[in-house]
Amino acid sequence: MAIERNDVLLAAATVLVQNPAASMTEIANGAGISRATLHRLVDGREALLDELAEMGVERGIAAIHGARTGEGDPIEAVRRVIVGLEPSVDLWVLAERIQSSDEVLARYAEMDTLLVELFRRGQRAGAFCITQSATWMTEALYALLTRAVLAAHDGRLARHDVIGVTERTLLAGVVETRQSAVS
Repeated sequence: MAIERNDVLLAAATVLVQNPAASMTEIANGAGISRATLHRLVDGREALLDELAEMGVERGIAAIHGARTGEGDPIEAVRRVIVGLEPSVDLWVLAERIQSSDEVLARYAEMDTLLVELFRRGQRAGAFCITQSATWMTEALYALLTRAVLAAHDGRLARHDVIGVTERTLLAGVVETRQSAVS
């Protein structure tokens, strides 16, 4: 049976999100491999964390680009972003917990820039309220998606509800409505 490196890394991220102090043995067990196999894939815990942070930003940027944020209805674009980002949330949680390199942090800023522009485009189109900044909407998207995934890990939310709960909660708070326009 071939070991898929990305599958192992994603499983390792899940273990570390649930137990930040997990040993390499616990991480390997959670990934369904031996500790020796894990060590053949990465040169220790620090290298694993660095690789997971880099993987998170790469996947995040790819998901945002894949969501075609400059095309079509901005609300639908936000939905596409949420769907695309959801599988990588564990990687971001880890990146926030560890001291990521300046290079990785700059790449996360690239994600922010892409999303802020999406929300600004939506504001210009009248789809999103103008009483909140596009930067705050970006932060809210990250926070809601992250908390929903963590709630799913803890058994407080079904994993298949993560995307829907995030969409409904975010969009109920940022979508322009006649009532909020009057207020």
